[in-house]
This record gives sequence, structure tokens and C-alpha cells, in this order.
Amino acid sequence: MHHNTARQNDIFYLVVNGGYQAVVIGLYCNAKNLALQTLDKKNVSAFLMQSILDLIKKHTLKISDLSFIAAHSGPAPFTTLRAGVATVNGIGFATGIPLIGINGLEILSKIYPEYTVILNAFCDDVYIGKNGKTSCENIDIFLQEEAAEITTPVTYIGNGVTLHHKKIKNILEKKVQLIADYPFEADIKIIAQAGYHNWVKKAHIVNQIIPTYLKNYSAKIAQ
Repeated sequence: MHHNTARQNDIFYLVVNGGYQAVVIGLYCNAKNLALQTLDKKNVSAFLMQSILDLIKKHTLKISDLSFIAAHSGPAPFTTLRAGVATVNGIGFATGIPLIGINGLEILSKIYPEYTVILNAFCDDVYIGKNGKTSCENIDIFLQEEAAEITTPVTYIGNGVTLHHKKIKNILEKKVQLIADYPFEADIKIIAQAGYHNWVKKAHIVNQIIPTYLKNYSAKIAQ
């Protein structure tokens, strides 16, 4: 009886993080991780749903035992982002379990407000988290704007920094510092913490997660 009562008072939740190379799923209880599983992006579509069910079953739980599901809503590569969000939305639709979408770029920008976060958006585009705002720009346009605006040295973090480090150094020279030791993207720990925080605060709880797409800079330039 004591075991059952404890479980009734616990907050079990699932976290799905569609990232650049993989989708990571995690099972949590009261902000503590119980298990993690990583699916390579090539295997996501075929195995994600079954992996979620297996992970929950392995801990003698049912889907209905979950208080909520948190998922990375982007920005991220289309394939992994779509697979994660679509699967979570499907579970939410079928079960009525509340959902929480987490914008990884926004969260990184809030965790490291003193830095500019730059993530790979492909085709020479980058996602940018700066001063609490997020956007997408062509890397050359962004760096030209930075060169004109920067008056004191700034620090960049994120996987876009690694990808474009030569171009950044060439254009900005001593105006910028690049840091490799910080997260290259929002990992599952960051997504899980943000999801649990929102659940406790009863904030941003939805029945459908809308993926975050920021690649609209060309329309802005055309205006």
C-alpha cells in the first residue's frame, strides 16, 4: 500500500528531445531522471513510439501514469523535430495527457544571457538567441550586422559557432570569443528541467505542440 501511495503522489513524465543527430527520450520522476534512450536520426521514424512504450513498461508504468509529456519544439533539423513532436502530439491526442513544448534556443538564451547562442540552420543560415530574442539569419548577413554593431567583445556559443568558426573569426577578429565547452544545443537535461518547471508553475501547458520554425529571414529582407 505504501508503494502505491508513493506512486500516486509522484510526478512521472516523459521527455522527448529531437536534436541534431538523434532523438533522446527520458523518463523522469519528480525532476529525477529514471532512464534515457537515444535513437539515431536514421531510426527515429521506425522505432520512436515502440521505444517510448518499452521505456515506460520497463519501469512498471503505463502511459496513463504520466502526468505530462515535454518535448523539444525546435528549432532543430526537420526530420528529428517532426518525428518527436508528431509522436508526442499523437500520444497526447489519444490519451489526453497534457503536453509542454520547449523552445531549445530560447531556453539556452535564458540560461546563458551573457552569451549569443548560434545554432546551425543549414544552407549557411543560423538560428540566433540574443538578448532574450530568437531569429534566423544568413550567417554572412548576421556577421556583417554584428561587425557594425559590436562595441565591446562578445561571446558566442552553440554548434553554429563550430561550423562557422573560420568565417566568424575572419569577419569579427578580436571582437568575439568562441566557447566550445558550453552546450552545442539544448540537451535533454535542459528540456526536462524547463518542462518540469512549467508543469509546477502550470505554465505553457497545451494539448498540441507547434514546432518552432524560424527560417523566415528572407521574407524580412524582402520587406
